[in-house]
Amino acid sequence: MCVLGERERFTLLVDAFDVLRGEAIALAGPSGSGKSTIMNLLALARRPARVGQFHFFQRHGQGYDIGALWDSGDDDGLTAIRAAHLGYVLQQGGLLPYLSVRQNIALGQSILGEVDRQRVEDVAGRLEIARLLDRPPAALSVGQRQRAAIARALVHRPDLVLADEPTASVHPSIAAEILGLLVEQCIEEATTVVVATHDPELAARKGFEIVDVNSSAGAEQAESSVLSRIVQTARPS
Repeated sequence: MCVLGERERFTLLVDAFDVLRGEAIALAGPSGSGKSTIMNLLALARRPARVGQFHFFQRHGQGYDIGALWDSGDDDGLTAIRAAHLGYVLQQGGLLPYLSVRQNIALGQSILGEVDRQRVEDVAGRLEIARLLDRPPAALSVGQRQRAAIARALVHRPDLVLADEPTASVHPSIAAEILGLLVEQCIEEATTVVVATHDPELAARKGFEIVDVNSSAGAEQAESSVLSRIVQTARPS
């Protein structure tokens, strides 16, 4: 259980949220319901007011007790986990304008000191932007920039890919393509994908399981958002 902002007007209560490897999950709910806050928690970019249990299991090797890292204030440990195991797709791509598309895609690898040029080429090829690798982001269309952002999030083979409203600023046809690409990569790479979306119907059509983030009135008129999803399955040993 995670509780965020219990002394503030808005309270986010995550009662139970289990996501398995290879799943594609879409968080749906109105603006202000807490979708972005949940994404920030999953990205280890925001710390809750209190936490019961939060365990992150990587593809190979040990798991991590995120709750313990939060409690101990181990920011370096959290940063290392983010760099090695997470990929993030921003609403408008978030590509660095002073780097080429190739350099943007390889950024996560560069941070880890493990640049694999062939891997960059391969991922860009699968996303149909290989011919754009040496161009600046400004020379790309909105859809192409989002493809590059997806490539950057995937190229270091993360365990979890997060995307906060990745289709908010694109044409509906491009939105469908972007969500489809995320699901394809989820299947191909055995990567877990979690997105926040205002269009759950489209996400469902593209293969995402929809999880509603429900808002309700809590004590003293505080607005609360409750997320509960329990998956009955064996956890990694």
